[in-house]
Amino acid sequence: MKLCIQLISVYALVAIFILSIGLTNKIPAQDNRELIDEICLRQKEIRDTIVLVQTHHSGGSGTIIGYLETDLNNVLEYLILTNAHITRTRFIVVIENIDSLTGKIDIEKIDTGCKVIVFDHQNRDYHKYDVDVIAEDTNRDLSLLSLKTARKLAVARLADNIMLEQVRVFDDVFAVGCQLGNIPIPTAGIITQILINNDDLEQFIVYGHTAQVAPGSSGGGLFKKYNDHYYMIGIPFCVETLTNGQIIPHLAYAISMKTAKNFINQNMVNYP
Repeated sequence: MKLCIQLISVYALVAIFILSIGLTNKIPAQDNRELIDEICLRQKEIRDTIVLVQTHHSGGSGTIIGYLETDLNNVLEYLILTNAHITRTRFIVVIENIDSLTGKIDIEKIDTGCKVIVFDHQNRDYHKYDVDVIAEDTNRDLSLLSLKTARKLAVARLADNIMLEQVRVFDDVFAVGCQLGNIPIPTAGIITQILINNDDLEQFIVYGHTAQVAPGSSGGGLFKKYNDHYYMIGIPFCVETLTNGQIIPHLAYAISMKTAKNFINQNMVNYP
């Protein structure tokens, strides 16, 4: 019986070896090169554009979406899109005085600022910056940050309105964010629904998707491929939760770039 088992094991190993050779031969070197190129493209156009946003009380993610020239030599001002529920946690409330007769409490709200960490994945390094909050809209849950540096940073490609009109249920997407305060983590999924809320001023468009998110993912990017490049179509901002507080990571939502672009354009008009 032992001999039979051993012979069967030998035959099985030989079969596996032959099968592995066959499978290897079926993958041309050109396909391997294309796979590597695709991974590098995703790294450059998706993951490298995501930053970690930190405040006094909390944190989340942000996406570098553009830059402006400055008067300083070789220094650019990069714009970072994130969620207002992240940047609002930069405030702390301090009790200044309590009136012993009336019981009136005088409080002061102090802005402790925001910081971002930009990751250099190629050199396995990171750089930390103080940033300015140049726009914040709690209704849309969007904020715009400003970062000045002489370092060259990756900038996300933003989907235009024509691309956004083409978003459909079942489209493949990638969500990238600094989950639990880690380096940017990419997850894959599909669009599950497109929610549109019309008010008197504009449409508020949200994409439901199955790319898993976790605390810290808010403010990151939702990306879709168009014409051999990856474009940002949304900003992950919330996830479904059970009554006991447990999150359902694959039932996530992202604010459409169509809504985000309206916010950006309205706040950049008078920005120097």
